[in-house]
Amino acid sequence: MTEIDYTKYTLEELLDCQREIDREVHPERANEIDLLIRDRAKNKAVQRVSMADEQGNIASIKTGRMPSLGQGLSEVIGGTIFGLIWISATSKEDSPEYWSLIGYFIIVSSIIGGAYHIYNALAKNRFSTLDIVAPDKEPDPFNQLMGFEHQTKVGSARFCVSCGSSIKGEYKFCPKCGMEV
Repeated sequence: MTEIDYTKYTLEELLDCQREIDREVHPERANEIDLLIRDRAKNKAVQRVSMADEQGNIASIKTGRMPSLGQGLSEVIGGTIFGLIWISATSKEDSPEYWSLIGYFIIVSSIIGGAYHIYNALAKNRFSTLDIVAPDKEPDPFNQLMGFEHQTKVGSARFCVSCGSSIKGEYKFCPKCGMEV
């Protein structure tokens, strides 16, 4: 088996190896990687390489507080005014009775939507607009439904030149032996 010189690896590459190496098959390599990471951490601050934390939670994109507050207030005020205008316009004798219910629905829905946005503007923990998700953490359900997920995984299979194991995905290092691919 080929010896790997981990001393030439960058900190990012070492962290990637540490995450992917099979510790049961190569405990000596795993220990060497751990020691090099600890040594480099003493010399300089370790930078995060991933957008996910230790539990796998992915970073979120959140609407700014001012746009949320503006949208919330405009929904509450604008929706209430429009709903009141609708109710007064449809309360004439020639309009059907149930048409005024649309105005009440507009008022209630604008208050609920506005409250959501005002909460996002003022709360400590806000709802996220979009989540940035790594494909290996949470695959796209639409791609799975259309069958694209299977084609992508089969097409990207590679093999490690050191140990011969199949490597699926975009790994920089072999998950079994830690050799750079």
